[in-house]
Amino acid sequence: MAIIDPGFKSEIKKYGAKDFTACYNCGNCTAVCGLTDKEVNFPRIFIRHGILGQTEEILRSKELWLCYACGDCSETCPRQAGPGDYMAAMRRYAIASYEPTGITKLMFKSNPVFIVLTLFFALLLGFFLFTLKPDYEVSRWLFNILPYAVIHNMGLVIFSLTGLSIMWGVTVMALKLTKSMKEQEKSKSNWVSSLMMVGKELATMNRYKTCDAEEDSFWKEQPWYQQPWFVHWSIMWGFIGLLVATVLDFMLKDPATNIWWPSRILGTIAGIFLVFGTSLAINYRFKKVTKAYSQTRLADWVFLWFLWIAGITGFWLEVSVAFQANLLINHVIFLIHTIISMELVLLFAFSKFAHAIYRPLALFLHFQKSQNKN
Repeated sequence: MAIIDPGFKSEIKKYGAKDFTACYNCGNCTAVCGLTDKEVNFPRIFIRHGILGQTEEILRSKELWLCYACGDCSETCPRQAGPGDYMAAMRRYAIASYEPTGITKLMFKSNPVFIVLTLFFALLLGFFLFTLKPDYEVSRWLFNILPYAVIHNMGLVIFSLTGLSIMWGVTVMALKLTKSMKEQEKSKSNWVSSLMMVGKELATMNRYKTCDAEEDSFWKEQPWYQQPWFVHWSIMWGFIGLLVATVLDFMLKDPATNIWWPSRILGTIAGIFLVFGTSLAINYRFKKVTKAYSQTRLADWVFLWFLWIAGITGFWLEVSVAFQANLLINHVIFLIHTIISMELVLLFAFSKFAHAIYRPLALFLHFQKSQNKN
């Protein structure tokens, strides 16, 4: 039996939901959504869950993660209930619920807390970096105030906490989502085929392309490289490419001083995609080109700016390495680049970035179920 909590309406508004209680269940949002079908029914059903406070139904639903937040539903809602914003708020609530420490709840629900924690992590990461370069004059000055072991061990603890939080969150989500699948569906599932379908979706964004495909859509006349699906694709693969390049650069540290080494080339290409995607995403939010881009929370702004700065400073450092420019400003840029890059990884479990794991898992289960129906 579903547990009902009427007070949940107030709670979900703290995560960014607006006037979703104005919904009178007309079904227009579900009808206009290009991603809904017989097996995937949103966002109307989630508004119903929210009004009734059926939190367990929300947390064990893979459909929550199949939405790409294109905003078609909000554009056409006759009651201005903001179903698109509501779905985004639900995902924030789910991320906070899966994460065990409570840090995510604090950061999502309070902008002052978000700012304080973000600055604290940045300061901690800056100190941690100096432990990796103990011969620097600044490092020696710092260790006179705080012992090396304290700073270094604190950094290791924080990174371990992040890793454990990610593992915990994914495990909790997987258990909740698989619990809602029928046993016969689990037994008939084709894991290999489902994984291939997830890989295809991540590579092509075919499901995302169905969003904003209506004739009267703002994006219909825009070139493909300016459309939301490609912006999302560029940011995702740009970040992944830079992460892989960084790992290769670490493993091949000496030869990587050559700018033409494969890790450098991969990093350059990935950096171009990342800066391009984040630049467009920031620009769309400044101009508020559609309703989907008109409501941006502080955490989303910080996330995008961090990605953009990480890409720009990465190019700066690449040029400085190419010309062997050993200047003070390059050391400062390196510190900024490394702190922001490490903070992005550190905040992975405590921000919307976590959807990078939750969505592929939901897609995997979705494709399993769709195959079983065929």
